[in-house]
Amino acid sequence: MEPLLMAGFQCNELNEVLCGLHFQLHYIDKYNKNKIPINCALCLIDLRTENTINEITNLVRELDPRIHIIVLINKPQLDIADITTFIAQFAWDFCTSPIDPERLAKCLGHGLGLSKLKQQHTPQLESQCKDNEQFAYQSDVMRQLFRQVGRVAPTDIPVLIRGESGTGKELVATQLHQLSARKDGPFVTVNCGAMAAGLIQSELFGHEKGAFTGATSSRKGKIALANGGTLFLDEIGDLPAELQVNLLRFLQEGLYDSVGGSMPQSADVRILAATHVNLENAIDQGKFRLDLYYRLNGITIETPRLKERRDDIIGLANRFIRVYSDEYGLATKPLSQSACHALLNYPWPGNVRELINRVRRAVVLSDTQQITAQNLELINIEKKRHIALSLKTLKDNAEKQALQQAILIADGHVELAASYLDISRATFYRLMDKHDLELI
Repeated sequence: MEPLLMAGFQCNELNEVLCGLHFQLHYIDKYNKNKIPINCALCLIDLRTENTINEITNLVRELDPRIHIIVLINKPQLDIADITTFIAQFAWDFCTSPIDPERLAKCLGHGLGLSKLKQQHTPQLESQCKDNEQFAYQSDVMRQLFRQVGRVAPTDIPVLIRGESGTGKELVATQLHQLSARKDGPFVTVNCGAMAAGLIQSELFGHEKGAFTGATSSRKGKIALANGGTLFLDEIGDLPAELQVNLLRFLQEGLYDSVGGSMPQSADVRILAATHVNLENAIDQGKFRLDLYYRLNGITIETPRLKERRDDIIGLANRFIRVYSDEYGLATKPLSQSACHALLNYPWPGNVRELINRVRRAVVLSDTQQITAQNLELINIEKKRHIALSLKTLKDNAEKQALQQAILIADGHVELAASYLDISRATFYRLMDKHDLELI
């Protein structure tokens, strides 16, 4: 009998149906979630009692991301935002009451098969993010991101990875490849924004001997090199318009033409793309094709900014300290209290890439027992930030005091008070709102 996790509302009718389908039921809640069978691949969650949604959400966040979740609800619950949000965020599929044994059996069977394939071909997701001291992401936003990666990876659906520069888009692409059935195939990266405009077509599609001046031999393109694996198109928003047509053809038909070639070629490739560009704006400006956008955007994964995941900052910094200390043969040093404070209060405009650069410099240049804020070159930034805040406070206080004095001298007459300060009446009212002042 296959093990099946059960959570939420319990009823005899459902139990009888599941036992008839030869499942061994394991009821779990927040008190016994650690008693999950090792070989479990499915979790059926009965949400027909709405007041369980918060408890179930917390429970699901702790499950192995390779366990497929199927939700059972009443049809009217499809109009409830909390229920539909839960399904969209966590569920592989859902069924509605009244219970249809045949429909439920098919749903559970498909979910069981795919989940077993995922467990057979992929390691646990979070183990990919651990080093010798079992480092793991602590922020909810990153755990949710990697849970999403774990669900998307076993499919061949194109994925568009969006986020600011330095947020780890290539890391997400690498994880998608390593957790897929293509993990033993090649992972080929193309930086669409770094290649010379005249060479991109040759780089991507390859060329034949004599196709252009200097083509002394035939050469495979990135698509051909990625055959059987994954092609990662980084900075896809920078791809020239003429090549967007050729890429679209490949995505639609699986065929492409090498430069100077006379016969179409094919390749079995999964496409992942990444960009920090707002593609919707690029489409409006005619710089990016709408049909290509829809082909690439099978599923969107957003990489969060570092300042949105502050729970990870100290752990990441310690991890990079160990990595670069080992690389350069230096003693691993802890972060000082001042360094931790500076790391947590800095806005990180360069995201994780900036953190890596600051930590690497600190590892090499530190001549103390601990890595300090000064080693990270953050101490002056903190001072400037404090000075800037102090100046703003002084300015606001002076502005408010001037308004109060003008109102008092003008005996509450707005036009007269504004003339004393040599500002317009509209500006006077705006400043009054800003400082929450009233006329006397």
